[in-house]
Amino acid sequence: MDLIRTASVPQAIIQRIIRMISEGVWGAGDRLPSQRALAQELGVGMSSLREALQTLQGMGVLELRHGEGTFVCHAPSQIVERCLNLALVLDPDMVEDFLNARRAVEGGLAYLAAQRATGEQIGELDELVLKMREAITAGDDAQFVKHDVAFHRLVAAMSGSETLQFLGSTLFDTLEEFVSVIPHTEQGWLRHDAIRRAIAARDPARSEMAVHELVEATARSVLGFLETPPA
Repeated sequence: MDLIRTASVPQAIIQRIIRMISEGVWGAGDRLPSQRALAQELGVGMSSLREALQTLQGMGVLELRHGEGTFVCHAPSQIVERCLNLALVLDPDMVEDFLNARRAVEGGLAYLAAQRATGEQIGELDELVLKMREAITAGDDAQFVKHDVAFHRLVAAMSGSETLQFLGSTLFDTLEEFVSVIPHTEQGWLRHDAIRRAIAARDPARSEMAVHELVEATARSVLGFLETPPA
C-alpha cells in the first residue's frame, strides 16, 4: 500500500479508502484493520485518520462500532458511485461559493422562521422531516431529494421575509441539482431534524446555528472529496 504524502491528509485518506472499497479491497460488512495498523499502512497520523473515518461515517461509507472496530456499510456501492459522480458533476470552486451563500441566506431564513413560523407551518416541517427519514430507510433517493428541497423552501416561507425568499429562490433551484448527486445518509436527516427542533423551540440563534452545522457537514464531506478526485 502506497504511503499518503499530501498537504491535505484527511482528504487523501477519504479518497484512498473510497477507492479501495470501489476496487473490492473491502466489501460490504468487512472490518477494516485497526486504526493504528491502518495509520501505519498509510503512513499517516492517528488524528488525521480519525478525522477521515468520522467523515466517511457521516457519508454513510463506514460504520464505527465502539469496541468492535470500523466496518464497511452493508450497501456502500451507491455511496461510492455518488462520490465519483461528484468529481464529474461539481466544480469545487462553485460548490464552495454555493455553500457560502447557503450559510448566509439560509441561516438568516431559519433565524426569522424561529420567530415568525405558525403552528401549522411547524407541523408541515415535522411531516417533511418524517418523510426524509422514511426515504433514507427505504433508500429512495428521489423522495429524499424532493422532501429535502421542500424542507428548505418551507423554512424560507416561514421566515416571512420577501427579500430573503427572493434570494433563496435562486439557491433552491441549484440546491435541487446539488442534493441529487451528494450522498444521502441518516446523519443528513438528523441535521435537518435539528433545524426543525430549533425552530419549533422558537430559538432563532440555535436555528441559524443548526443550518450552519448542516452546511459545514456538507462542506466537509463534499469539498474534501472534490479537492483531489480519485483516479
